[in-house]
Amino acid sequence: MRPIPRALLIHSATLAQAATDANGAETLTPLAELRRVRVEPGDTQTLTKEDTRRGRAALLMYDVRNSLPRGVAFAAGQRVLFEGVRYRVETVDLLYDGRRLHHVEAGLRE
Repeated sequence: MRPIPRALLIHSATLAQAATDANGAETLTPLAELRRVRVEPGDTQTLTKEDTRRGRAALLMYDVRNSLPRGVAFAAGQRVLFEGVRYRVETVDLLYDGRRLHHVEAGLRE
């Protein structure tokens, strides 16, 4: 299978690790400046017994051959900064082409 075409990998984002201090404030430590990735933002709606909550969600696609920097490891709990919005990595899916890793899809939620 061919890599995701560069013409589709039009976005940049920052991958960061979050830490909480004693006061509960979150500080971010940048891990990588992601280039040539694709982010598909969207809205979410969660229904509970009390109310309906709306939020933002996104899907980040990182191609193993065309995205930079190479060898980035995504993990749940990391943060992604994209177009002024701070997302939390909730899911990480490794998608293979036969025996080799083709791309990574990270499920993001605000």
